[in-house]
Amino acid sequence: MSKRLISHHPNNESLAAYAAGGMDEARAVVIATHLTLCDECAAAVRDFETVGGAVLEELEPVAMATGALADFWSRAGASDIAIGAPSTRPANDFDLTVAQPLQRYLNTNINDVTWRPVAPGLSQHVIQAEGYRPGVLRLLKIMPGTQIPKHTHKDDEYTLILRGAYEDVIGEFGPGDFADLSGEHTHAPRATGDEPCICLIATAAPLEFKTAIGKVFQPFIGL
Repeated sequence: MSKRLISHHPNNESLAAYAAGGMDEARAVVIATHLTLCDECAAAVRDFETVGGAVLEELEPVAMATGALADFWSRAGASDIAIGAPSTRPANDFDLTVAQPLQRYLNTNINDVTWRPVAPGLSQHVIQAEGYRPGVLRLLKIMPGTQIPKHTHKDDEYTLILRGAYEDVIGEFGPGDFADLSGEHTHAPRATGDEPCICLIATAAPLEFKTAIGKVFQPFIGL
């Protein structure tokens, strides 16, 4: 089977922030999962890391205080890592078989995820991860033909398509595609095709719905 061509990617600013380690855990998980699927973005992150390393090499070194390293490991909780045989278990079961960053958070396959209905044709599974607020990382399942009410974003929203597809004013999104959205974007994604669209989403701030029905459902969705 030929590898699907990924058409939508994170912005360079997002990739650079990820490479620099300047991103909260929730959004970093979405980008890290995309990187396992997209050679182009993985190469861009390596380039950003290389540039960052070159800049560091130009800086004058500063001596660490005596005992600083030991103090760091004491606070971080240093431990020996046990090295075992490589796992033969697939990372997950949704065609994106190498998306291991997400798998470490799910501890199950996608078919065994517990979904909570939040609106007609819409279910979610909240994933525990640090972000700007609780519940910022989640899986969203949109049934075919279901449309999320029109909304914009008060801050960044990262969406990675894992299975199925959706379309909006920005374009068509399928497995592996990444929607890097901000307050400049207003859209109303609608799931297309014959199977549910499953997305991994990290939101830095609550969405701002533009329709009355969206505002009614927002407290239940939690987005």
